[in-house]
Amino acid sequence: RHAMSLSVEWLGACGCGRRPAARSLACRGSRVLCGGVTRWVVYAAPAFRPRLASRNTALDVRCARKPMRLSATKKKAKKEEGDARRSRQREKQGVVEGTGDGGITPAQRVKAAQHEARRWLGQHFLIDQSVILDAVAAAEIAPGDRILEIGPGTGNLTVELLKQGARIVAVEKDRSLADKLTVQFGNDEKHEIEIHNADFLKWDVVSRFARNADEVEVEVEEYAPVSSDAETNHINPTKPKPLTPNPKPTDRRAKVVANIPYNITSDILKVLLPMGASFSNMVFMFQEEVAQRLLRDEPGQSDYRPMSVRVHYYSTPYYIRKVDAVCFDPPPAVTSCLIGFKPRRPEEYLPLSGTEKQFFSFVTACFAQKRKMLKNNLKAVCDDATITEALEMLGKPENTRAQDLSMPQYVALFNFVRDAGQAKAGVLSAPRVNNSAVKNQTPKKQTVSQREAAVKVQRATSRLIQQARGDGSSTSTSTSEECAK
Repeated sequence: RHAMSLSVEWLGACGCGRRPAARSLACRGSRVLCGGVTRWVVYAAPAFRPRLASRNTALDVRCARKPMRLSATKKKAKKEEGDARRSRQREKQGVVEGTGDGGITPAQRVKAAQHEARRWLGQHFLIDQSVILDAVAAAEIAPGDRILEIGPGTGNLTVELLKQGARIVAVEKDRSLADKLTVQFGNDEKHEIEIHNADFLKWDVVSRFARNADEVEVEVEEYAPVSSDAETNHINPTKPKPLTPNPKPTDRRAKVVANIPYNITSDILKVLLPMGASFSNMVFMFQEEVAQRLLRDEPGQSDYRPMSVRVHYYSTPYYIRKVDAVCFDPPPAVTSCLIGFKPRRPEEYLPLSGTEKQFFSFVTACFAQKRKMLKNNLKAVCDDATITEALEMLGKPENTRAQDLSMPQYVALFNFVRDAGQAKAGVLSAPRVNNSAVKNQTPKKQTVSQREAAVKVQRATSRLIQQARGDGSSTSTSTSEECAK
């Protein structure tokens, strides 16, 4: 009648309320308040008493109303109460709110945006000023550097990047936040910023930052005296030595600074890490557990993954600092941290006997079943003899598992298997053969006329062979006629 959902448990009599004179379970029981929960204590009917432990055993029927939608006023009051509670927690843990551009704190900027965080987008806005400053400092930003920011949100990190004189390319998937950022920074003539409303995983970042691959500027210092004695002015010794510019090449590759959603960290790394020719430094906000797994380069750990091999092949990761959940609004359910990556240029990669895609497919095949030994996982790639020789080359026993090899050892193992030529076609060699094309290439059944022509050619050929083995006195006129036929 009241749209209640009931859950029934068998509990002992608590002694609360009175025992009603009931003959069925549908009777009216005693309504008691126990621990802030309204309960109806109903004693079992006589027909059920033999099954119970004692005559005083009761049914505890807990009544819970269905959740009701809050009004706008109550929702606002609940949000303000939660903000006040989180503010007290931040003050207790020493979170530095600081002031951003124009004396606005990051928390105030998030509140002024009037944007409700969307969990399906993984939105957790960073409001600790000390963490923002540490991220900017770790990126080593110089005036004029091009910065790629993924998910700028309400612009807390963007403001600090602009203060450093960076040229920002921001990619925001949320249309509402992208529009607010456009209004906020659209009329800013002092700074250079581009805001793109797009999904980064579908955005063409390769072509957008491809021009940075070969971009190396020459920074000319003040004129310095030439040290060579040949250029000394002997006519007028009092005249100073001639001055010449001293060029100094600098790395002008772009950089990445982003507070990215935790559910797409691996996908973003797979896109950006191979772009070492375009990016020189990357600073991300990661989940603490995932970051520690990627930082660890020592093999033998249970959480060693193919992604760890990929990260250390393309870059050098480094840890920056830990970030508590109270530094975000709304706070996530996990502990976060700042982690950085120094991507390598393509010429700095370890040499491979195949393509990079084949190498990482090989590593994934080695980790196919972590519980099994490496030699059993490699059976899908090469034969037993090659596996034995490869383990001997690495100096590893036969019971070696996938997590026992480091990144350089995986490169050596891959090159050995490729050079041995024992890789199976479906995993490492050329692409798979199209079965339909093979069927089309099989010879068709010959007709009667085709078989008769083939017999005539065979006979003529045999006669020519006999004549070549004989004295050669017979003329070749008849033979040539038969061949022509």
